[in-house]
Amino acid sequence: MATLRVLSDQDVRKCIDIKGTLTAVEKAYVAKSSGLAHLYPVIDEKLHNDKAEFDIKSGDWLEQEIIGAKLVNWFGDNSAKGLDTIVGLSMLFDSNTGYPLALINASYITSMRTGASGAIAAKYLAKPDAKVAVVIGTGNQALFQIAFLISALPTIQNIYIVNPRSFDKAQKFTADVSQRLKMVIEDQIDPKNKLWNQRVQAINFLASADIEKALVVADVVITATPSRGSLISKESIGPGVHINCMGADSVGKQEIDEELFSTARVFTDDLSQSISLGECQTA
Repeated sequence: MATLRVLSDQDVRKCIDIKGTLTAVEKAYVAKSSGLAHLYPVIDEKLHNDKAEFDIKSGDWLEQEIIGAKLVNWFGDNSAKGLDTIVGLSMLFDSNTGYPLALINASYITSMRTGASGAIAAKYLAKPDAKVAVVIGTGNQALFQIAFLISALPTIQNIYIVNPRSFDKAQKFTADVSQRLKMVIEDQIDPKNKLWNQRVQAINFLASADIEKALVVADVVITATPSRGSLISKESIGPGVHINCMGADSVGKQEIDEELFSTARVFTDDLSQSISLGECQTA
């Protein structure tokens, strides 16, 4: 019988770093696109008048002899209570016997994986000389999107922070983001974090009260909000701008103008899921 490993949040933080996560997530996307790994249908339930979600995401990678499932919650009001907004558990099973292999706290690993996904997309699809990014949203995921973006795109120099509902929150996030990046991200390959700190310090973070004005200079746009209506108009996006739509992950969510699809080139790792749950449901 296989030994069941139980990993706490602290255990997970000691096991993964930015470079390793980028490599692992990209490898997983390649495995899925080549048919070696498979996703199962997502279970997505809304709670507390859409202020919370409970999701079950699962799949298999038979070449690696594993089946996995993640039970993850998003509780938007947790931040006001000093609690994480993303909490959950991941489980791994032996695909040959069905026996459980691991029970893992999924909070940190979810944030890291999502951050890596956005960065991988930008790495291959954004302009190679992209210098300016606009991040819309100031929640937990915004921090990880930034961390992975500046790791994957060394040309990024300026990052505008926008909160569609509160300029004060954008200002607070901007004031704290450099220090939070240094504290939250631990790079095992660079134990003293000298290189990481230098990269963070090289970025100019600027709060913006106007989405449209920020988008004028954008090379990369990241949306990471729970919005249910368009935040970005078709007219505000210039040629060659890359957009990572990270927030629209369930039925009814929307962050960009549906008219954008008439001129945009759309890339997705899972078409059926993007149409039913993602930003493409408005296309």
